Amino acid sequence: MKNKVKFGTSGIRGLVSDMTDKVCYAYTLSFLDYLQAMGAIQKGHAVGIGGDLRHSTPRIMNAVAAAALDAGYQPVNCGLLPTPALTLYGINQGIATIMVTGSHIPDDRNGIKFNKPEGEVLKQDEVGAKRS
Repeated sequence: MKNKVKFGTSGIRGLVSDMTDKVCYAYTLSFLDYLQAMGAIQKGHAVGIGGDLRHSTPRIMNAVAAAALDAGYQPVNCGLLPTPALTLYGINQGIATIMVTGSHIPDDRNGIKFNKPEGEVLKQDEVGAKRS
């Protein structure tokens, strides 16, 4: 079965039904592997995780946290907060952050926004941050 969740600006987005725990877990592992390969993080580092108020957000946050923990990082639950607040927290702490948010898209969809310790993942990071 082809993955219907797509990597776009700063992360992934898709229908909540397609953003299974397995898919969210895999994308999180890929992102963390990418950051480790480029020397931005090391095993044992904290990873901040936050989310928006969508009904699907807590489940996705749990999948993200499980991936971070299983990969050897320390997930930090930053709770439900605005994306810029989580990004600023990560920059100030010098840690990667992962925000579960659908932003402006309908509630039947959601997304995961990935941030490097210095801020937002850029288009040039996309190839390295997703698995083929």
